Amino acid sequence: MTTLLPTSDRAVYLELVNTLYRQSPPIFLGNIAVASLTVFLLWGQVPHALLLGWAGAICLVTAIRIAMVWRDLRGGAHLPATTSARCWRYVAWAGISGCLWGAMGPLFFAPDNTVITVYTCIVLAGMTGGSVASLSSFWPAYYAYALPTVLPFALRSFAHDTPLFSVLGVLSLFLLGVNLAYSRVIQRTVRDAIALRFENTALIRQLTEEKERAELANRSKSQFLAAASHDLRQPTHALGLYIAALRMAAQASQIERATIETLAERLQSALLGMSQLLNVLLDISRLDAGVIQVEPRRLRLQETFDALENQFAQAAAAKGLRLKVRPTPAWIDTDPVLLQNVLANLLSNAVRYTERGRILLACRRRRGLLEICVMDTGIGIAADHFDSIFREFYQVENIARDREQGLGLGLAIVQRTADLIGARIALRSAVGQGSCFSVSLPSRHEPAAGQASAPAAPHRPDIARRTVLVVDDDKQVLDGMSILLASWGYAVLAARSREQAVGVLADGTPELVLTDFRLAAGVTGIDVIRAVSMALGSEVPAIIVTGDTSPQGIGLASASGFPVLHKPLDPAALQAAIATQLGTQPYRLA
Repeated sequence: MTTLLPTSDRAVYLELVNTLYRQSPPIFLGNIAVASLTVFLLWGQVPHALLLGWAGAICLVTAIRIAMVWRDLRGGAHLPATTSARCWRYVAWAGISGCLWGAMGPLFFAPDNTVITVYTCIVLAGMTGGSVASLSSFWPAYYAYALPTVLPFALRSFAHDTPLFSVLGVLSLFLLGVNLAYSRVIQRTVRDAIALRFENTALIRQLTEEKERAELANRSKSQFLAAASHDLRQPTHALGLYIAALRMAAQASQIERATIETLAERLQSALLGMSQLLNVLLDISRLDAGVIQVEPRRLRLQETFDALENQFAQAAAAKGLRLKVRPTPAWIDTDPVLLQNVLANLLSNAVRYTERGRILLACRRRRGLLEICVMDTGIGIAADHFDSIFREFYQVENIARDREQGLGLGLAIVQRTADLIGARIALRSAVGQGSCFSVSLPSRHEPAAGQASAPAAPHRPDIARRTVLVVDDDKQVLDGMSILLASWGYAVLAARSREQAVGVLADGTPELVLTDFRLAAGVTGIDVIRAVSMALGSEVPAIIVTGDTSPQGIGLASASGFPVLHKPLDPAALQAAIATQLGTQPYRLA
């Protein structure tokens, strides 16, 4: 069929054939009308039996074609697989009809009867010309009809061998050639129009889908911001209350040590809650920004299982749950840190939402993949929530946003991290019976030869009186950082701008630059590091600190090549980063 239709688009081909059937009724009416008129006009000039036999055959074939088309149109939508049979069935009956009309030329040929000759020429020209528009949506149908309609009369005219009939034969062939060529043009036009209609329909569908996705993303963004705002306001509100209580305690005539310690613990708890939320939001932003580098290596999976068992055994035991980790000899090629983060999030949810029973961490080989399963006997998840639980801040039974039940971000991080390492996440769950999350990765049956052991912890040199240049345009942050570094034994040079950073070099030579990423007047920490290095005439180790959570900001900071720490800072992480930069070991953020 592709030799007949230049286009390989099956949908276009199907629509061309459908058009052929839809345009047939006018042809059938014309056949019956012309055949009846022919009997009326030639009744006294052609033998009755011949005339009635010819007209009866025309009407019979037309009736068969009407029944065929009526049944086809009544059948409704057709599958592409049936298109070829429908098409060639129509072509065959069009050819039979053309043969009957063509028989009019030799059967009624009367060179001495001008009426019959003129009438025959008019009928044959009219039938071939009038069928061009109806049959040309599939040109073989028109060819099958027009060729046997005209050629017999043309050949009979040439056989008569008179000037008049020779001219009529030539004119018949000329008209036939014009109609055949015009038929091909019409089909190309119809085909292009149908293809354009399908393209427009597909484009409208695509635009509709894009619009729906944009609206969904906008709604998700609004829900995300609303939930994040709520979860940030809660600890901020608590901080305000605790600070007010602390002021009242400071104004009292006697300050009880227990009261101060209680307030300090609660302040720390509120700050910890904010820090956890901000860190999780940062993780999502880093995943969206694509700045987390995947560092796969050959890994014995049991090492990850042992680390997870140590991490969650106590939390499970505190709730009376049995945490079972099934030993495995499996090896995989993946990033061990990212894989452990995925499994830790799943185990954390399993401990949180399981009140009794057990939690199982196991793996199995399945269809060439290693399927790591986290199974629990918890509350379970209804099937209509399966897609939603991987959205940010979505929790099935935590409408009140109780932070004791988590933040609703763990599974969003799981999905993004799994995509990053090429893992597939699957879920099986039943309400009231528990859940099974599976992480599928390619498996390896043998360890790599000479597998390197884990790197040793970086050496931390003596920090006594090492000089650190701290740059931040926020005075409170600058003062807090300076006090903290001084308490660790560092000599601190403080500046609030690039110009001040270069100016304080007269007071000492820094061995490390610790700078905020975004400073006033559009200056970045990268600009500060370059200015200081240029002023000193040599490269200076540096650390960038940022509170920017946008993918663009994170990507720009990470692309600088300097270690990046994110606010709010964990003092232990800051201390380790500074010690590493001042030592000889390279520093890599996890």
